[in-house]
Amino acid sequence: MLPAVFRCFLLVLPLLMVACGRRGKVRPPPPPPDAQAVKSIKFDGNGRVGSGRSDYNLRSAMDQKTNMRFWWLKPRERRAYLDRDTIELDAWRLETWYAHQGYFDATFRGWDVSKVSDGKRYMMFWRDPRPEAVRIRGLVEEREPSTVRKLKYKGMKAIGGPLLMSIQRSAPLQEGAVFNLDAMKSSEAMALDQLQERSFAHATVRTEVDVYPAERAVDVAFLAELGPSCTFGEVTIQYVGSAAKSQTLVAERLIRDEVTIKKGQPYRVSELSSTQRRLFGLGVFSIVNVIPDLSDPSSDVVPVTISLAPAKYQQLKVGGGVLLESGKQDVHVSADYGHVNLFNSLVRANFDNRVGYAALIQIDELAEEGLENASRTAGPTVDSTLTFTVPRVPKRGWDVNNEFNFELGVEQGYRFMSPTWSPSLRGQLSQKFAVEFGYSLSYFEYIELEIDPSDFDSPLASLDFREKYLLAFVRQQITYDGRNDFFAPTRGQYAIYTLAEASEYLGSDFNYLKATADHRFYKSLNKVLPDTLRGAIAFRLGGGIVETYGGGVEASVPYQERLYLGGANDVRGWTQDQLGPYICDPAADAECTGELGVSQVADEIIPIGGLVSAHTTLESRIYTTDGYGFVLFYDTGMVWTNRGQVWDTSRDGLPLALQPSAGAGVRYLLDFAAVRLDVAKRLGDEPMFNKLPQWNFHFSLSEAF
Repeated sequence: MLPAVFRCFLLVLPLLMVACGRRGKVRPPPPPPDAQAVKSIKFDGNGRVGSGRSDYNLRSAMDQKTNMRFWWLKPRERRAYLDRDTIELDAWRLETWYAHQGYFDATFRGWDVSKVSDGKRYMMFWRDPRPEAVRIRGLVEEREPSTVRKLKYKGMKAIGGPLLMSIQRSAPLQEGAVFNLDAMKSSEAMALDQLQERSFAHATVRTEVDVYPAERAVDVAFLAELGPSCTFGEVTIQYVGSAAKSQTLVAERLIRDEVTIKKGQPYRVSELSSTQRRLFGLGVFSIVNVIPDLSDPSSDVVPVTISLAPAKYQQLKVGGGVLLESGKQDVHVSADYGHVNLFNSLVRANFDNRVGYAALIQIDELAEEGLENASRTAGPTVDSTLTFTVPRVPKRGWDVNNEFNFELGVEQGYRFMSPTWSPSLRGQLSQKFAVEFGYSLSYFEYIELEIDPSDFDSPLASLDFREKYLLAFVRQQITYDGRNDFFAPTRGQYAIYTLAEASEYLGSDFNYLKATADHRFYKSLNKVLPDTLRGAIAFRLGGGIVETYGGGVEASVPYQERLYLGGANDVRGWTQDQLGPYICDPAADAECTGELGVSQVADEIIPIGGLVSAHTTLESRIYTTDGYGFVLFYDTGMVWTNRGQVWDTSRDGLPLALQPSAGAGVRYLLDFAAVRLDVAKRLGDEPMFNKLPQWNFHFSLSEAF
C-alpha cells in the first residue's frame, strides 16, 4: 500500500506545487483599457556596466519600474505599467542623481517609447488579460565630471596625526577623484565614528562643499568639533512592551554578563554595538536598544540605557519536505517545538520530529520496469531529537548539550533502528572559531537486511557484520566559520575537522579511530559581473580515514560508520552512497565485488563503504537580483577499501583514481534556503561503475555546500 501511495504522491507533486503557489494569492486588478506594460528601460549616452552609471544604476534612481524578469514563473504578479507623469519627473530625478555623482552639467534629453507587442486576453489556461508592452529608452548627455580639487580635515588634531592620516587614506572620497555625494557622506560618517571611538562622545562633523562647474572642480572640507573626552557612566537595564508584563524575564545577572560597557572606561561606540550584538545573540529579545545619554554636551560622563523587549520564548513549527534525486526519494512532515528560556536561565530545549516515507529506487529502472519490478529499499522513516542546552558552563562562551535521538531509517540494502545519547561541551573561542568535545553511545539494529552475511567473507567486504551492536566513541571537533552568509555565501571560508575514537573501554563493540575534514572556500565575482548579477566561485576539499586498532573482533568498523560518497551534496554524478566499494544485491543472482579495474557485472549493487575517502568540488554560482540562479560544477571523489588502494601504482591512469562528474543546476533563493535542482553526468570510463546510470539529478532545499 505505501509504495503505491508514494508513487501517486510523486506523480501529483508538480500539480500540488502549482496549486499551492496559486492558492491564497490576491488576483491583480485588470489593467486599464489603455495600459501599457513596461518590458524594459534602457539608456543611451551613459556609462558601461561597472562604471557606476550603467542602465541598472539609472533605473535605481527612477520611480517608473519595469516588469520582473522571468515573468512566466509568476504570471499573476502585479505588472508595472507606464505612467507618463512619472517618467517626466524621472527626467528631473536623473539629472539630480547625476549631480550627486559629480556630473553637474549632465542633461537628460528625453524619452523614446516604442511598442513591442499587442495585448492578449488569455494567458496559458486561465483568463489573464495582458496589455500591450513597450520599451522605454532614455537619452543622456553626461559631459565631463567635476573632480575633488581640495580635501581638508579641520579640528581633528586631538586624535593624533597617525590616526588622522589613516582616516584620510581610507576615506571613500579622495583628492583627484570624481566627486560623489555618497562617498562624501560616507567619509563624514567615518570621521565621526573615529572621533566617537576615541572617547569624544559629543563630537560633530559638518561638511562644507564649494562647487566650481566652470573649472570642473569641487573643494570639500570636513569641520569637526570634538567636545570633552568622555567616560561611560551608569548602565541601566529596562524592559519595554506588553510582553515584559506577561513573561518570566531573564535574570539580570545573565544580561549583565553580555554587557561590555564598564563604568569609568573611555567612551567607545564599538562597545555600544558589541553589547547590542551580544544581547541579540541570546535569542530571547525581539528589540535591543543601547542608548547613550548625550543630552548634556558639556558632560564628560555618559550614562547608558539598555531597552529590551522580550521575544516569545516558545515556538512550534509544523512543515514538510521532499527530496528527489536519481537514487533516493523522500517525503516527510515535521513538527518542532523550542523553548529558549527554561527556568529563567537561558536554558534551551528543542524537540524536533520528522516522520515520512523514503524509497531508494533507480529512476531509470522505475521507468523501464515499473514500481513493482524495480529494485528498491523502502519504508517509513522517523527522526526524533530532544536537545537540552545549558549555557555558561563552565563560563560564558561554553555550552553543555545533552541530546537524545531516535532514528528509523532507510539506506541502500537495509533498514535500521538506532537510539543515541550524545552529551557534549562546546566552546566559542572567538567570533569564527569553536571547539567541541563529546561522547556518543548508540544502539544499532538492522530491521531488514538485503545483504547475505556470507558475502562479508570476501576480501573486499571484510566487515565485522553484526545484526545489532553498541557503538561508543569520544569526539573532538574544531570549526571555523568566516562566511558572509549562512544560506548563500559569496566570500569567506568554512572548515570543520573531526576526530573520533571508539573503544571497548567506553562501552563500544568496536575499536577504531576516525578522522574527517571538510574545508570550503568562497570568492565573490561581484566585481566582474554586471550590476544586475552577483555570484561566487566555491571550492570544497574533503575526505576521511578510519583505522582500527587492538586485536580480536573489536578491531573493526561497523558497516554504517564506514565512509561513503555520492549524492546531492558531494559527487553528484553518482546516486546516494554509490561511489565506492560495493557488493551485488542478492536478488541480482550475481557474485561480485566492486573493485577498481574490475568490470561491473550487475546493475543492482549495495554500497558497503570504505576506510579512506577524498572528494573535491569546484562550482560557479551566478544569481540575479530577483533570486534566480544558475550553477556550473565539477566534482571528483572516491572511496577506497583501505589505505593500500589509495596510491596503487600498478593500475593505469592516476594512482588516486578519483572519479569525476560535471553538471549544471538552477537555483531560487528564499529567505531561509536555496531551492536547488542539479543535473550531473559521470565522466571517465572506470569499469567498476560501467553499469551505473550516466546521468543523475538531485532536488533539495539547500546549496550543496
